[in-house]
Formats: sequence, C-alpha cells, structure tokens
Amino acid sequence: MNEDARDRLIEHYLDGMDRADKGLLRDAFAPDIVHEHPERHVEGIDEFLTFKVDEQPPQESEHEVTRRIHVPEASVVQGRKVGTVEGEPVDVEFCDVYEFNADESAITRLSVYVRE
Repeated sequence: MNEDARDRLIEHYLDGMDRADKGLLRDAFAPDIVHEHPERHVEGIDEFLTFKVDEQPPQESEHEVTRRIHVPEASVVQGRKVGTVEGEPVDVEFCDVYEFNADESAITRLSVYVRE
C-alpha cells in the first residue's frame, strides 16, 4: 500500500472539486470509475465529470480534511465542505471512501457520505 500515491490522487480529486477542474478530476480516476453519491449512482469517467462539474450549481467552497485512514482495501477521508453554493453558506460534513486499482495509479470507486 502506497499512502503517498493514494493521498496524491485524493488531493487531485478534492482540488479538482474545489476548482471545478475536469483535468485534475480525470487524472485521479480510472475510466470505469464507480461513484456512489447520496444524489446519484454514476459509472464511467464522462458521466462522473458531467455530474461533478457540469451539473453542480455555482459554488465557491473548499474541502477541509480532518482525518485520513488508509487500510489495504481502501482509504477513508473525513472532513467538511465549507463556503457558498449559489450564494448561500454551506458547511457540510463528509466522509469519502476510496478504492484504487492494483498499482494505485487511479481511483476506481468513490463512495460519498454527507451530513448537513
């Protein structure tokens, strides 16, 4: 298990979300990404990017990570998303569970859990 490689991929995802940067997001995920989200189940990188960038309301927010746990099967990141969405304040707790391909060069599954 390469925690540094996993952390880099996770940071690409979180930074990509904060910047709505499809390039960063694409670099972090496998083409056949499976994404489980409270709003929708998504499969494939194109559908993932559409859901995570194109379909999101205007926002200025950032993910603040408070905890990371790495085990052989997955990595878990806990934190808060803070800022504004459509001009309204947002402060949401999240817990993301990441699974990786065999050489840990891409995220293959992301399960998102949120609490407002």
